[in-house]
Amino acid sequence: MHTIGLPRTCLGFTNILFFMFGFVGLIICVWCALNTEFFRDVNYTITKSSLVDVVAKFVNLNLWLTPLTTILIPIALLSMMTSCCGVLGAGCKVKCAVKTYIFLVSMLSLIAFWIFFISGVYNIYTKNESTKRSLQISIRQYYGKENDFITYIWDYIMVKHECCGAVNYKDFAKSPWLKTNPNKIYPVQCCKLANVSALIPVSKDCGTNLDPEILSNKDVGCFGALRIAIVNNKGKIIFYIILIAFLYSTLTLFAYCIIRGEPLLGAMAGRFTELLPSKARDDGNKVIPSNVSLGNMVYVEEQPKKVVKVVSSANPFQSYKYTPSAYNNSEDYRHTMRK
Repeated sequence: MHTIGLPRTCLGFTNILFFMFGFVGLIICVWCALNTEFFRDVNYTITKSSLVDVVAKFVNLNLWLTPLTTILIPIALLSMMTSCCGVLGAGCKVKCAVKTYIFLVSMLSLIAFWIFFISGVYNIYTKNESTKRSLQISIRQYYGKENDFITYIWDYIMVKHECCGAVNYKDFAKSPWLKTNPNKIYPVQCCKLANVSALIPVSKDCGTNLDPEILSNKDVGCFGALRIAIVNNKGKIIFYIILIAFLYSTLTLFAYCIIRGEPLLGAMAGRFTELLPSKARDDGNKVIPSNVSLGNMVYVEEQPKKVVKVVSSANPFQSYKYTPSAYNNSEDYRHTMRK
């Protein structure tokens, strides 16, 4: 490819798509923060989907006594700003915008990779004890609070993976949930469920006593259940990591092409010679002597054209235009004026 059209086009459309996602997320967060019931009524009337209520409930959760919208709105704005830098750099070739785009994408990718894959997947896979203790502490401090994000995540994990607590049901002993449910030992999410959506347990007395005949998951820790899920889906996780790394590398390479103003292959090979040994670089830059003189060379390309305008000194309103040849001598254009 001989132009930078492909990197600019791909980078531009990709960032337009991400900008639209960020804009939709921003509208949802702001709308729910202002009037959640109006959001439910309007969107459910249009879509007739139960997902509307799930989105509205999720956005209005609290994380560490802070509404989740106060975290999601800055993330959406940051995503839109990053996309704007990418579109501005791809469309107008503004190098400052492209460099800012590379920096923001790198930082966001690094933070997301550290949170999800290092702090989450990797530490659970390696049975990190500090991660296990952190999960237990999160249950004892936050589980059971009203509209709490951590409670929502734990409920989803326990129902999805059929487990109970980080280690077992004893993790709920000092949780806020037990203070509001003093007659229960563990929540209904730890039970074998006959109806998952309605949270109806198979055993009616599940959660109220430790009878071994009651069907429950009270002794199955979610830390171990999550590790089993990671081991069983190890191939998919590796594939997702490779895919994300490929997408990040592609976007960064496209942005680098715009900065250098070179085609895709040219930018990829731009610093290849710097990786070679010094002798190889000297050999590549060596000028091969030739016995052909300039006088014997034949110019194949079209000669440069130059239009010269000459104004008569005797009559300023009279002018002449001619096109001299660059390969002729200047003496061929001597003009004499007769008196």
